[in-house]
Amino acid sequence: MNFSSFLGIFAGLAVLFFGMKETTANMDFFLDAHGILIVCGGTAAAASISFPIHKILSLLKVFFLRVLGRSKIDFQNTIVLLLELNKKAAQGPTALREAGANLNHPFLKEAIDLVVAGVLTEAEVRSTLDQRIRTVEARYLHEANMFRTIGKFPPAFGLLATTLGMIAVLQRIGQADSQKLIGPAMSVGLIGTLYGIALANLVFLPIAENLTERTREEMTLRRMIVEGVIQIKNQVNPVTMRESLNSFVVPHERVLRDANVKKAA
Repeated sequence: MNFSSFLGIFAGLAVLFFGMKETTANMDFFLDAHGILIVCGGTAAAASISFPIHKILSLLKVFFLRVLGRSKIDFQNTIVLLLELNKKAAQGPTALREAGANLNHPFLKEAIDLVVAGVLTEAEVRSTLDQRIRTVEARYLHEANMFRTIGKFPPAFGLLATTLGMIAVLQRIGQADSQKLIGPAMSVGLIGTLYGIALANLVFLPIAENLTERTREEMTLRRMIVEGVIQIKNQVNPVTMRESLNSFVVPHERVLRDANVKKAA
């Protein structure tokens, strides 16, 4: 579970709630069916035109699995695990195969399986894994860009809802007691813009940035795994391997000495 994402969602909703609470004592004022229909319905329609329906629905799975469900990537523990796998490789292919069968990280397991198979050369193993990294990276970034693109729609439809509200206000000018009706009508009309801005900046755009950052971290981890697996294949000296893998991370995440593996990568 990603505590940071949960905290961010809660904080955003809390800020929005207290902001509205300070604006008026009657919270029902912000429940405007006109604005909700235009902003949410218009955003859904524009998204359906931009992307296939099945891809839009898959974004719900992406949100729960990659935004809410995944914790911080542990570079340090992955380095320790790769060093342990290097020790297993020194004991022979069987020991490495048995250790690889217990790995939880799918990409690391695939990489170890390629080494254990012993069919591909070093260059072929690296080329194969690099291509898989590029494929996954492209898919992850596409999902992030889908959220980013959809995030452009709510403010526009919020402005549309506000424009329609302003048209209704202008129609009242000249009627009896119009000066008393214009103010409340304008405030209702602006709710559409509020919906659009909140939906874009509290939902879609933060999710897009979250996915982009997580993709960057995940691809860095995978490139480090590729380097580690190649060194396992070549049976590189553990100290040399450790320092090589440490070059992928900042100083405070580096492995300075042998440590016990806390969990599988």
